[in-house]
Amino acid sequence: MRQIVLILDLDGVLITTPTWKKDVMHLDGYSDFNENCVANLNQLLANYPITIFLSSTRRTVKTLDEFNAIFQNRSIKQKIEGFLPLYENKTRKGELEQFVADKGLKDFIIIDDDKSTLGLPVEIKQKLVHTNLLDGFTEEKLEEAIQIIQNNEKH
Repeated sequence: MRQIVLILDLDGVLITTPTWKKDVMHLDGYSDFNENCVANLNQLLANYPITIFLSSTRRTVKTLDEFNAIFQNRSIKQKIEGFLPLYENKTRKGELEQFVADKGLKDFIIIDDDKSTLGLPVEIKQKLVHTNLLDGFTEEKLEEAIQIIQNNEKH
């Protein structure tokens, strides 16, 4: 099985606190993650060879080492490989398009709640699991992700 790049957002994926409420903080002083969403992510990571790249705007305020410690503290069983580069004046949609093109990605999946991602070109959008801010990475979204990965394997 080929290595799959997971382009992962945090808010609306693993962090499901409504925007009008203050984040609940973990013991390490960073926002708590939804435990069900983490369990679903861990299930995906346990079953497929995945490399994680963080796309969240939160990537601008912590280092890779800090985020890996945050993931470890929340029992996410895999390290983050890197961040999407900060492309100047780009929406999330634009960042994703640029990253996929720059890396020449074929085997990838995107998990994100950003509405701009709905405008991605079809060849990228078909690899998008679009989550809801308040629900995050649910079991239903896990099934969508598995379906995308299995479709990747066929091509």
